[in-house]
Amino acid sequence: MRLLMIVVDSNHKNDVEKILETHEVPGFTEIPGVLGKGQTGRKLGSRAFPGSSTLYFTAVDGDICKTLCRDLEELNKRAGKEEGLFAFALEAETVI
Repeated sequence: MRLLMIVVDSNHKNDVEKILETHEVPGFTEIPGVLGKGQTGRKLGSRAFPGSSTLYFTAVDGDICKTLCRDLEELNKRAGKEEGLFAFALEAETVI
């Protein structure tokens, strides 16, 4: 099992959700309005640093994770790096 964490500019959250639905992930958690600073600059929801990101978590098996990441990479190429889309995969174990 892999825990996939996806951080995306909020302008592209619908694109990420379409990808998640296409792969029929068993479920995901969305945290909207995430603020911070990263490779694409500051996103603090203010006039000086407008914008925000959306954070998604999903737990999927390894094969689904590979195809999800492939489709997310294609989205990232279409959107451009200045929009900011990052995905991180971690080994996960169900404990409860």
